[in-house]
Amino acid sequence: MSDKKRTDEIQGEILHVYDGIEEADNNLPTWWLLTFYGAVVFGLVYWFAYHEYGIAKLQPEIYRDAIAAADAERSIVTDESLDALAMDQSAVAAGQVTFAAQCVACHDMQGQGRVGLGSNLTDEYWVHGGAPTDIHAVITNGLVEKGMPPWAPILGEQGVNQVVAYVLTLRNTNVEGGKPVEENAKVWEP
Repeated sequence: MSDKKRTDEIQGEILHVYDGIEEADNNLPTWWLLTFYGAVVFGLVYWFAYHEYGIAKLQPEIYRDAIAAADAERSIVTDESLDALAMDQSAVAAGQVTFAAQCVACHDMQGQGRVGLGSNLTDEYWVHGGAPTDIHAVITNGLVEKGMPPWAPILGEQGVNQVVAYVLTLRNTNVEGGKPVEENAKVWEP
């Protein structure tokens, strides 16, 4: 290696030469330095805010809080609350609209059911129980083995409650032309 400093028109002054590889000492671009220092500052702020002092919440904590708030907001469904909802004309009307849009294909317009499809909702025989909470459970969870999907993800809690309120108004109306009673149906006695 010679002691004479060599310069290159692109790299500037060449400081070192090892095995024919020339190395210049150039300054890093300002944008790169600002990005690097910004990342270091962000990392420190993040560490102290989220992990060291707990000033801000991490995503799993936010999710847990949101689930807890949704569970606290969810209403407890009882036979009495559903019977009371069946007396509310606005809830029954909203349930009727939803029933007409979603349920008539199997249960027909008046809830009498169709042969080979949905159960008769107008008589006193209920295959899966006729208590309001039983009806709520069937609408919420569906009966996949009988072709009824779970409606809770589609209608939401309020929509399910409204449909239950409407179905409760159909009970014991005994509309003609309904689906024949299944052998294992239970008679509903309030």
